[in-house]
Amino acid sequence: MTAEAILDGFKSLHQAMTEGFDRVDQRFAEFKTYVDARFSAVDRRFDRLETRMDERFTEQRSYMDRRFDRLEASVGDHEVRITALEAKP
Repeated sequence: MTAEAILDGFKSLHQAMTEGFDRVDQRFAEFKTYVDARFSAVDRRFDRLETRMDERFTEQRSYMDRRFDRLEASVGDHEVRITALEAKP
């Protein structure tokens, strides 16, 4: 085997490795694009869920605030009645 044949072999090996690594780089880039798209979709779903949960908690808080206000008013009415009854001889 001559030196030229060995050099040609290294050149073709180098070319094969370069093409192979280029294909691997391309596949990794495609996979990264796919994974980024999936994570973006999951992020959007979490954002929508967070918004829905915030709306729901706001509704619940408003409901509970109104309910506590009614209870406080009722307790206040009872205290007024009890005080009035206690004041009677």
